[in-house]
Amino acid sequence: MAYPIIDETAGALLIADGRLYHVEDGEARPFFLPTDETMYYEVVRVRDGVPLFWEDHAARLLHSVAGAFPLDLFRLRKDADRLLAAADARRCNIRIVVTACHTVLHLSPYYYPSDTMVTEGVACSVLSWERETPQVKTVREDYKRAVATAFAIEGPGGRPFEVLLADRSGQLTEGSRSNLFFVHGNTVLSAPDDCIMLGITRRHVQRAVAEAGFAMETRTFAMEELRAGAASAAFLTGSPIDVLPIARIDTLELDPENAVVRAVRERYLEILDEYVRHASLLRDTCADR
Repeated sequence: MAYPIIDETAGALLIADGRLYHVEDGEARPFFLPTDETMYYEVVRVRDGVPLFWEDHAARLLHSVAGAFPLDLFRLRKDADRLLAAADARRCNIRIVVTACHTVLHLSPYYYPSDTMVTEGVACSVLSWERETPQVKTVREDYKRAVATAFAIEGPGGRPFEVLLADRSGQLTEGSRSNLFFVHGNTVLSAPDDCIMLGITRRHVQRAVAEAGFAMETRTFAMEELRAGAASAAFLTGSPIDVLPIARIDTLELDPENAVVRAVRERYLEILDEYVRHASLLRDTCADR
């Protein structure tokens, strides 16, 4: 089903096929119109002018394309740096969309949880939806429509911050735009790799779990198990939200102040800071040469 390469943008500039455009440039209009081309995409968070975990995003995009057409990762990074410089953007999201014919980079809207959300947790709802190829980031209009409908439905905690996906057997696997973790005692649990989108943040959160001294196990839960006490806490991970506690899933209340969740979040934020410091030092060193 036809869908535009750019459905929502932030800022006034974009780069398409190596050329810098203003979003109102008439020659850029085709990128805002529906197309039947298969689109693969990544959204990269930028902090202090540094595209976070760029190498991981590039590798995942390469995996998604899977040789369907050539992908020049060196040029992609050059275009990203060029767009950030032209837009004078230090804190933003870059969305990368590639098709067999086009490579488009633009700034996309972003959100960060409030301090209240981090402290008190967020509300989630559940959508019965099993993605056919969860590890491939491709645009599907039917999926986007179903998720948008779920977000619009008021629940016990108001409209949900996130919609959790339940597979055909009722097991919660991941969020519509995030990865999902549960906590039982000092053990952190997440769905198997083969049934979810392998989030970049998730990978580094798993490292944070180990470095914070907790065990990591693989499994999923159905709502009936959670209501029976199978987990005391849960959290979401993603590039704009870092580690975000869940306060409720539909009518089920969870502990947003769980000590394990707090410790994992703290260690992950340290990892994030380390990456930005290293990338900034490397960039400054190269600029001095």
